Amino acid sequence: MSFWLHHSLSHWATRLIVGFILIVLAAACWIFSSSTFDQPQPKAGIVLLGGIHEEGWNAPQYRGIRKACNAMGIKLLFKENVNTEGACTKAVQEMADNGAGMIFLASYSYSQEAQKFVREYPHIAFGTNSAECHARNMTSYFVRMYQGRYLAGALAGMHTKSNVIGYVAAMKNSEVNRGINAFTLGVQQTNPNARVVVMWTGSWQNESKEAEEARRLITEAGADVLTYHQDEPAAANVAEELGIDYIGYYEDLGKHEWRSDHALTSVVCNWDRYYEDIIRRYLKGELNYVDKQWVGMEADFVELCDFSPAVTDEEKAKLIYIKERMLAGRFVFAGEIYDRQGQLRCRADESIRDDRLLQHMDWLVKGVEILE
Repeated sequence: MSFWLHHSLSHWATRLIVGFILIVLAAACWIFSSSTFDQPQPKAGIVLLGGIHEEGWNAPQYRGIRKACNAMGIKLLFKENVNTEGACTKAVQEMADNGAGMIFLASYSYSQEAQKFVREYPHIAFGTNSAECHARNMTSYFVRMYQGRYLAGALAGMHTKSNVIGYVAAMKNSEVNRGINAFTLGVQQTNPNARVVVMWTGSWQNESKEAEEARRLITEAGADVLTYHQDEPAAANVAEELGIDYIGYYEDLGKHEWRSDHALTSVVCNWDRYYEDIIRRYLKGELNYVDKQWVGMEADFVELCDFSPAVTDEEKAKLIYIKERMLAGRFVFAGEIYDRQGQLRCRADESIRDDRLLQHMDWLVKGVEILE
């Protein structure tokens, strides 16, 4: 074979090999792009008792999960004003049909309904605000808001002049009781002479009832500092109207232009950080790995927001000291604690376990009074 013929054949063989390699690479790229970039976008759903623009509980929840989903490339499905019997079941069905892989039930009110339908969707990871509701594919998710309540109580104890602090509360369950108890223990930390007077509304959202009870706490009980556990700030609005100091919940009330210095601070949660954390757990297949996802101040999820000018430097310094002790391991529910009936609930050398705090706090601490 001549040199030129051999060279020509080698040249064509090389071109064929190179062409084959290019075809294989193109096919591999197509397969990779199809499997990687054409995957359906993960979807998360959230069911809300109120509207997404209702400040208090609902709007911060929505803003938090929206921000987290945007940051992580998750498509968010949501249903708002889901507040009638059977509505939660219908909302979950619609989200399941639309491909939601995880669904958050953002109200304690959904717990009974969820027990009936959650097992029908074993492929969906559920999160619920109710610690009393359990399933293999449903985890209780919440933050240790009681830590912020304790600090808020310490501030209220320092700030009151009448030694009467009013508390408008939704209902008698572990979550609300836990907040009242932590707040009262905080009050007692800074002012053992102060009383916390509670009024129940029996509902998460009933603005007229909340306003009525707030007025009674101020005019009848003599409260000069007010706080609440409701989905909206109706009690704070009454306190503002009557010139009484108050501590908000879920949102920074001081940011509203019409608020005065009476808005001392608020107990708030960085919901975007929390939802980002829990969604990451879902993407790793860990969302339902434990029964409860319960974190708080140690993870920078719970805090008091900016203080009003009415809060003194001395009060701020005291709160910083108390918070530092908490972060160093000083538990809120630790040491000798008695309930309103005089029963010892926690010994001097122990602390109350999480399972008791979450599910079995059916009592109120000594120092709480109920205004009938």
